[in-house]
Amino acid sequence: MKNHLLKSAFALGAMALITYPALTDKNGAPAGKTGSPMSNGQTCYSCHSGPSVSTQGVSITSDIPSDGYLDNTTYTITVTSDAGTAGMSRAGFEASVEKVGSHQGTLTAASGTQLKQSNYVTHTSTSNTPTSGVKSWSFSWNSGTGSDSVTVYAAGLFANGNNQNSGDALVTTSLEFKKSHVGLDEASTRLGLTASPNPAQHVLRFSA
Repeated sequence: MKNHLLKSAFALGAMALITYPALTDKNGAPAGKTGSPMSNGQTCYSCHSGPSVSTQGVSITSDIPSDGYLDNTTYTITVTSDAGTAGMSRAGFEASVEKVGSHQGTLTAASGTQLKQSNYVTHTSTSNTPTSGVKSWSFSWNSGTGSDSVTVYAAGLFANGNNQNSGDALVTTSLEFKKSHVGLDEASTRLGLTASPNPAQHVLRFSA
């Protein structure tokens, strides 16, 4: 009995000595940590803390055309964290798509990402390791029939691996996308215009 108790005590002591590197929460950030209006300005710094940002940066890119997104169309959005010369042991992010006062469209997680409360997308436990200080995550966004513009908000945490929630740098960013107002009917109308007379001297008439 005594030996059994000693073995149990030893096992518990060994478990207590196990430590984990500081992450953004290796299983993904809690919902509402993008620093956005719908997050009430909250970020991962509600749990983590760290120094001022030096060379770290977070960028947002997508395959949304330059003339804007269409209704009920699915696009890919990518968030990239780049530590620059600062370096990082682990990386994590959270993003949301909003118009002031509400979330917009529908998010769908892709490889290495997961949804939190359906309106926030974050990393998974297997997608928080950067390569040469850079880590990217992609997810899908369906525009639905929302407003004329949306803003993607993203927060990236650069963890230093000190086994604590301190010393981790945070970067927030946002990017606005506009809805396209060139529909198929409008494009067809434009292509169907004719001008007369040609050449014209004083009056030029257009007809479809």
